[in-house]
Amino acid sequence: MPTMTQRLTFTTASIQNLVISNPTDALYYEVLTPEWESHQTKVRRLDTRTDRYDTVGNIRNQSGKPVAVSMYNGEFINEELWLRKIKGQGQQSRWEFDDGEGNYFSWTIAGSNLELRSLDEGGAQSSNPIATFYPHKRYAVVGMISQHAFLEIESSVVDSLDTVLGAVC
Repeated sequence: MPTMTQRLTFTTASIQNLVISNPTDALYYEVLTPEWESHQTKVRRLDTRTDRYDTVGNIRNQSGKPVAVSMYNGEFINEELWLRKIKGQGQQSRWEFDDGEGNYFSWTIAGSNLELRSLDEGGAQSSNPIATFYPHKRYAVVGMISQHAFLEIESSVVDSLDTVLGAVC
């Protein structure tokens, strides 16, 4: 039986100022890095019942790179401790994180895409990805965007989506 997936579209090529949403906007996130506050990126989720934004993540930037992450207005922790890089032996590296609810995930590079896999208690990755990030495509490589970037997720990822998007941004 095929699994149900959601397609979340990234509205711009800039990862620091964009909207991420599904076609119905039931899942709707803003990622904002104001010019006057370039050291701080906010990830906000729209609560469609109240039409209000909830801040789900803050990312401190230094020289354009993330250095610390705070989820749900908690304390900032070093980005390298939150998104742990695991060097591969004979295989490629991966980046692991958890959602604070006991679920562990791993981003790996698969061609030009990023794949998210769940991890079991022993740290083994699931055989199939539970989400895949497809980067934007451009006309003639340098022209306008011909296809916006998007994240295709299985329904099992929706409960951890705040953290998953924090790890992408």
